[in-house]
Parts: sequence; C-alpha cells; structure tokens
Amino acid sequence: MPLDKVDQSFLAEEGSPQDILKRVLDLDIGANNAKKYKAGINHWLSHKDNLDTEAFNDMEEVVIKADGSRTTKRMLLLSEEDSKDPQRVMQLMGYDPIQWELLRCRIRRNYWDVTIKNKECEGVKHTNHAYECEISCKPIQTVITTDYVREVFESLSPPDIERLEYSNAGMLLEFPIMDLHLGKLAWEDETGENYDLKIAERLYKQTVLDILASVEQHRIQVERIAFPIGQDFFHVDNANSSTTKGTLLDTDSRWQKMYTRGVELLIWAIEQLRHIAPVECMYVAGNHDQMLSYCATMTVDAYFSTIDEVSVDLSPRPRKYIQYGNCLIGYSHGVEESKRIEHLMQIEQPQAWGETIFREWHLGHMHSEQAKEVGGIIIRRISSITGTDAWHKEKGFIGAVRKAQAFVWDKELGKRLTIDSHVKA
Repeated sequence: MPLDKVDQSFLAEEGSPQDILKRVLDLDIGANNAKKYKAGINHWLSHKDNLDTEAFNDMEEVVIKADGSRTTKRMLLLSEEDSKDPQRVMQLMGYDPIQWELLRCRIRRNYWDVTIKNKECEGVKHTNHAYECEISCKPIQTVITTDYVREVFESLSPPDIERLEYSNAGMLLEFPIMDLHLGKLAWEDETGENYDLKIAERLYKQTVLDILASVEQHRIQVERIAFPIGQDFFHVDNANSSTTKGTLLDTDSRWQKMYTRGVELLIWAIEQLRHIAPVECMYVAGNHDQMLSYCATMTVDAYFSTIDEVSVDLSPRPRKYIQYGNCLIGYSHGVEESKRIEHLMQIEQPQAWGETIFREWHLGHMHSEQAKEVGGIIIRRISSITGTDAWHKEKGFIGAVRKAQAFVWDKELGKRLTIDSHVKA
C-alpha cells in the first residue's frame, strides 16, 4: 500500500527522535521514549509500504439471515465523494441497487491513505481513504413472480427475428427433454459424477443437436414440433435454493444466473427447432420449479411474440394435451395424480379421445424410462440426462440410464420412431 505525503515527510525528517516528534506530531516527551516511539512508527510505515492492496480489498464478512437479508462488512478504499454515497458503497460491495434495498449503511474512516490515478479525470491524482464499511440490505425481489416478469417484458421491444417458410407435409416431432435440473450441484467424490450449471448447459445443447442429427439421418420430414417446457427444467424455484414446496437443495449458482442461463438455453433450442418446422411450446409444471419454469415460458412467449411459427401455451393447467391426427399425447410431471392418471385423459379430452387411436401419457419425475399400457393408454415415463446428486445417492436412487428421448409421430399410424440420445457427461 503506497505511503502518503504525511508518511513520506515523516520518514524524510532529520534530527533526533525527540526533535522529530516535537516538530511533526507536537509530542514533548523524553529522549528514551521518543526513540521507542520513532522506532515503532518506522516499523509500521515499513509494514504499510508492503501491504497488498488487493488482499486488503478481499477482506470480507457476510452474514445471511433466514429472510434473505444480508449484512456485509468489508474494508474499502474510497474517495471522499464515494464515502458519502451509500448507493455507490452498495455497488462496490457487490449489491445491485435495483435488486437490493438498503436497510443500513455504516462507514468508519480508518487511517490508511492511498494515492491513485483516476482514469476518468485525465490522470489527475487523488487520495482514497480506507474505510471499514458495513451495510445491511434485503432482496427487493425474493421470488420471481409472473407479474414481475410480465412487467419487465412489456417494457421491452420484441427482437427482430427472421421469418421462415415451411412445407405442410411430414410428421410430428415431439421433443420432451425432461428433468434437466439446471442449477443442480453434484460432486464426483460424493456421488460418482459431477454436475453443475456448465455441465447441464453443455449436455442440453449436445442433446438437442444429437436428436436433430438423428432426424436428418433418418430423412424425416417434419411438419410440426411439440416442445414442452418445465418438468423440473430448473433445480430450485426461489432465492432460498429450495423447491416449490420448500425443500432445500444443493445448487451451483445464484437463482438469477440459473434463470438467465435457462432462458437462454430455451431460446437457443427453439431457434434450432424452428428452422425445421413450427414449434408449439407449452408449460408443464414440475415439482421443483413450478414458478420459475412458468416465468421462463412466459419469457419465451415474450421473445417470440412477433413470430407466428412459435406458439406458446401459458395456461396454468397441470396437464396439457396435443392431438395429431389419430394420436393423442398427454403431458404431466406425474407426481400428484398417482394411479388416477389412468383415467384423466378420457375425462379431460373426451372429444380427442373419441377421435384418436394411439394415446400416450408422457411423464417425468422418475429420471428413468418406464412404460405400461392400461385401458388403451400407454403411460410412459421419460428418461433424464441429469446427474446424480447427494440425496439420490444416499437414498439409493441410482443406476438409471442417462438419456433424453424424442418421438416421431405419423398422423395415421401413430408413433413411428423413438430417438434415444446418450450424450456423454
């Protein structure tokens, strides 16, 4: 930490310690005590000159309370102007004033001074003082709400997206990538495999491209694409790193980062799909991310609002259906209904039931492929590419084949092809 002018002038003084202390500090003490004082000050200034400013700035203490509020203590080097601006202190301590409400700000001046060049003032030098800063703040938006997301996107102009033309002949490509659990954290030493935000992103993109490569390899003509959104796409549902019902989980990052990356992934995937055929998106709730996935689906709807070839079903109904000729596909996460799922399609879609021959439920949650036929319906659990976390490892829920699945449907003949994507973690 560079010495300031007072420090340098003290070291430059000549004469006896008694005379120097009298002239500089107005201390009138005996020769022996003056000698000790002078030696101590010289030792401190030598130590100060060797201080690592970056390490000094890294000193921090953070206390997080159950309500999400935080108290942070940190040493900061501030100009006189910055020291009088609590919002600036918040930013320097890593808190965005848009997302955090300041409850209390306490700043105490220390005795270190550092002279630095201010690039914004054409190289003019000014002095920053060391302050012990303590701020308390709470998140303005603890949980993303649908109203909050809607307000944000209503204030934005839609992006300029290329419009495409398609052939009307072909089949339905169903693209249900379920149980990604974006934001899950797994440690290989504990669970046998690593899983985090970056790994999930990579696996998701590889899966999409792998399935599309298979479609091209089989020379499948696609006229329509079904793309469910949700089904535990996110691992947690709020700022407390818990599921919709409050179960605390191991997570890899802040919810803001997780949500942003998730929306980017969904938009990226839809962009890949819509170059093949029109895409029908629909929100299907999971038990981990009921709110975040709904908000993400709403974000997708806002992004593609000017594009006719991308449609989005935002209805909050827990089960969704697609009819394609003789085919009827139902979607649910398959947690709440239990065995009642066997009788719900007939009740909720009586007309489509009567018009179709091939009927399937496509459910998530179990992270493994399972299928059975009951009363004219195939009830199918879809596999997952997600990694094994500590809870699943401890409970013994392991061994399922990690894969994603897509399905190709013919209007007259039903399901013609199942595409399994086994991407490497």
